Amino acid sequence: MSQRREVVGEDCKSSSHILDDVSSFFFCSAPCRGSSRKHSDSSSSSSSLSVQSRSPVTAFAPVCCGDDESNASDSGIDESPCCFPTPCAAAKFHFVPRTGWHPHLKEMGCDARNTLKWKGQGPVPEAPEDCWMLPTSDEMALCIAQLRTQLSASGWKLLTCEPHIVSGLSNKAALQATGRKLGLTASLPVSYANPDVARYPCILKAAVGQHGKDVFIVNSKEESEDITTEGFGSKWVLQELIPGRMEYSASLLVNDGVILDAVLTEYEYSKDVYVWPHDVVEVCRQSHSDIPERHLATMTGFLREYSGICNFNYKVRASGDMCIFEVNTRVGADLACDVPRDRARALFEKLDELSEKLTQRLPSSPSAAKPARGPRRRGASAR
Repeated sequence: MSQRREVVGEDCKSSSHILDDVSSFFFCSAPCRGSSRKHSDSSSSSSSLSVQSRSPVTAFAPVCCGDDESNASDSGIDESPCCFPTPCAAAKFHFVPRTGWHPHLKEMGCDARNTLKWKGQGPVPEAPEDCWMLPTSDEMALCIAQLRTQLSASGWKLLTCEPHIVSGLSNKAALQATGRKLGLTASLPVSYANPDVARYPCILKAAVGQHGKDVFIVNSKEESEDITTEGFGSKWVLQELIPGRMEYSASLLVNDGVILDAVLTEYEYSKDVYVWPHDVVEVCRQSHSDIPERHLATMTGFLREYSGICNFNYKVRASGDMCIFEVNTRVGADLACDVPRDRARALFEKLDELSEKLTQRLPSSPSAAKPARGPRRRGASAR
């Protein structure tokens, strides 16, 4: 819990009042831009097609989500504080938090931005009209899942799911537990309970992190214990080292456990044993959609009840089976930067089609057809 507080802040952590009957997909009409508003609880509905916030929410827009892109192309993750209340720039997709991906996303030509300065702390930002919020970090993916009721009420279109489903995949220790629960441990590296039973060399990595942070190749028990002597299986994962120069990243669009679109990027590196991106050079890469059916079936097995964009990082064993290092419950750098722009755009356009299809289905629900009392809002589930 303390780790979550450090990364997503008290606002995400404290949103424990998420509706139990809310499922994967939310969207609502955007409120008037530049204005705050109070949300009433008076219009409740028993239908899963109606989502209401249980507490009043006042939404503001953070600074630096407008047309000023002067700091949007920085290579590092934005660490500057949020300010209020500058209006959000009109866009079809807002990627948060800022990671320096904006120039690559802009090249897709589908009105995508990585300029919104919001990291899950402070007031929920007000959405521009007809706009998706998409996470660029696992911490933000969890935050969006926790704050989905408030974000939906503030106009954002979201594709998300229950927070425990998100963390059960993105947390590397929890992924091992998820694999055991689903009978899929054969698709994960062998996990070691502690340094005494590990087979060296092996990998020691933090349960929470990305971009190779806190990932180490250790050659002995002593090297492992130089890094940590506790938290194995909870804060730290000690697992099999899989050599090989080829590494794969599959970016998936998933709704309620069903893969709607998938694109694979193959990376070749200069070494057989490495921790990306440290001390290794990328030799070449290629992206395509020709993913083996057995690999798609394996990934589907992990994605029960999951909704969102995610990516699987893995190698392929000599048997042809996947060995999955991690599942990122967010847009990955492969999709944001490396996949050909027209192919990446097609995936996001397919995401946007979900809201169009759902809108067409709304009149079929009697409760959804009733006018809501209080401020006009819409919310729905894709299930």
